[in-house]
Amino acid sequence: MKVPTEALAHSLHNEEGARITAHLLIPGSTFTAMTSRGRTEKPAGAWTPDQMIEMLVSGMGAGDFYILCPDSEVTREVDVRRIIWAAQDITENRPPLSRWHPDQRRHSSTF
Repeated sequence: MKVPTEALAHSLHNEEGARITAHLLIPGSTFTAMTSRGRTEKPAGAWTPDQMIEMLVSGMGAGDFYILCPDSEVTREVDVRRIIWAAQDITENRPPLSRWHPDQRRHSSTF
């Protein structure tokens, strides 16, 4: 949904008098009924939906478009490095999610 949300935000931003905005939530691990896989207890690293909503509302209030939510196991800094690596998969024509490929392991040790 990244491209449609970016296009929508761009259109709304350029619409004179628009009072509606669009934001892209990039969640970390969040424990919900949909992600529980039958578990009843939240994994230690996962966030609750309330934590995710708090981050979303805070980001929207700050005017952020990309609202990058970490979780309790992965820091924002690691998320940023992963995003940069993923973008380089495109610009360097590497296979998708190359940071997880064994032949790339020596280059992606910080993930």
